[in-house]
Amino acid sequence: MWGWFTRSASDTAQAREPAADAPPQSYAQWSHCLDALAQGDNDEACLQQLKAGTLEWTGGVAPMFAKRVSEEIQRRLQQCSERLSRDLQRGAQESLIVRAVLQARAQLGFVHQLCQLPVLPASTQQHLLDEIRRFAERSQQSLEDTAKADRSGQLATLLRNNPLTRYANSAIDAASAGSIRAPGDPGTPASPTPGIPGRKRNILN
Repeated sequence: MWGWFTRSASDTAQAREPAADAPPQSYAQWSHCLDALAQGDNDEACLQQLKAGTLEWTGGVAPMFAKRVSEEIQRRLQQCSERLSRDLQRGAQESLIVRAVLQARAQLGFVHQLCQLPVLPASTQQHLLDEIRRFAERSQQSLEDTAKADRSGQLATLLRNNPLTRYANSAIDAASAGSIRAPGDPGTPASPTPGIPGRKRNILN
């Protein structure tokens, strides 16, 4: 007769477990969200979920959480570097060069947002932001050093007009970057820019 007072084990578990898209609150929930983010299936949805999350910044949780976020950021920076080098090896057309740089800048823009999660202390945010800034500056310098081999100066001009270091204010996402053309590109395959080697090269050192 008292059966209606009791709840099944599955009902109790469902009551304890938050919805899949609920903002994380415990370290276990944050860890799960960061795992989902690492898969790269839905970055924007994951980012919004993380921005809405909360966490009690205790002595034991703080270093573990900061380490997880830092590892994800470092992984994405490495991924950005590898993809940019790979994309730049596909050809020397101006449109391909601009597209590759803008896509890399969009990736950095996403990581820039990830570094500013409200749950992170200001000092941790600044440390992570400095890491991105240094990465962008080193990469931009490496690109410009490589461009010195182009005697026409066109590659250097492209890189200066589309710097990686402008990621923070970039409103261009990775999808729309694919449709952007270099100045003077009519939308049809162009011949390689004079003076820019067509061979494969590792742009980022």
